[in-house]
Amino acid sequence: MAQASTALIMLPGLDGTGVVFEPLLQHLPETIAPVVVRYPCDKVMSFQDHVRFARAHLPDETPFVLLAESFSGPVALQLLAAPPGNLLGVIFVATFGRYPKPFLLDLARLLPQKLLHRLFCTNLGTRFFCLGSAPADAVTLFRQALASVALKVLSKRLQILAELPPPEVAYQGPALYLQATHDHLVPPRAAAQLLRDLPQLQVVQCAGPHILLLADPKAGARQISDFITKLAGEKCQD
Repeated sequence: MAQASTALIMLPGLDGTGVVFEPLLQHLPETIAPVVVRYPCDKVMSFQDHVRFARAHLPDETPFVLLAESFSGPVALQLLAAPPGNLLGVIFVATFGRYPKPFLLDLARLLPQKLLHRLFCTNLGTRFFCLGSAPADAVTLFRQALASVALKVLSKRLQILAELPPPEVAYQGPALYLQATHDHLVPPRAAAQLLRDLPQLQVVQCAGPHILLLADPKAGARQISDFITKLAGEKCQD
C-alpha cells in the first residue's frame, strides 16, 4: 500500500519568488507534495499583507507541514498565533522572530537602494552574504531571482524586517530549526530567540551559508524528509 503524500507549504526568503527552492524540489521524495508560495514581484505589501497572502495558500483540510525561510520566518510565526488544526509541524530555515542585526538594516536603509541592490546582485556580494562557496549555478539562480523583483518591493521588505511586531505564538506542535553554520546575515542567537516562543523547537546545525537550501539542496531535502517521516510515524502511532 503506497504511503500518502504530506503537503509541504514553502514560504520563501527576501526575494519572495520561491525560485531558490527549485533545486531542492528535485531531491524531495515522492511522499512529500511541495507547494511553493510566491509573493508578488511587483506589488508593495505590508507585513500583514504577506501574512494574509501566505494564509490563503494553506490547505483547508489536508494535513501539512509549513516551511519558512529567512524573511518568511516572522510570517510563519504570525500564522502560529492561530495555528490551523491540520498543521502537522513547522520547519524554520536560517530565520528569526525579530531580525537580530538591526545595524545591518539601518545601514541598508541609509544606502541608496539601487546601490544596495547592485551590491547584492554582484557575484562577490551574493557569495559573502548569502551563498558562500556554493556552486556557480546556485549563485546565478539567486541573482536572477533577486533581479526579477522590483526594487520598491525589496525596499519595503527590508522596512518590514526593521518594524516587526513581537510574535504571539500559540503553537505547541513539532518544530525544527535548520541553522546555517556560516550565516553572515542571521547569527546563532536568532535560534535562541525563537526557543523562547517555541520551547519544543529542535535546532539542527547545518554546514553552509545563509541560503542553506540552495547551497546544498540534497542535504536540505534529507533534513526535511527525515523530519516529515518522523511526523508521519508519530501520527500513525496515534
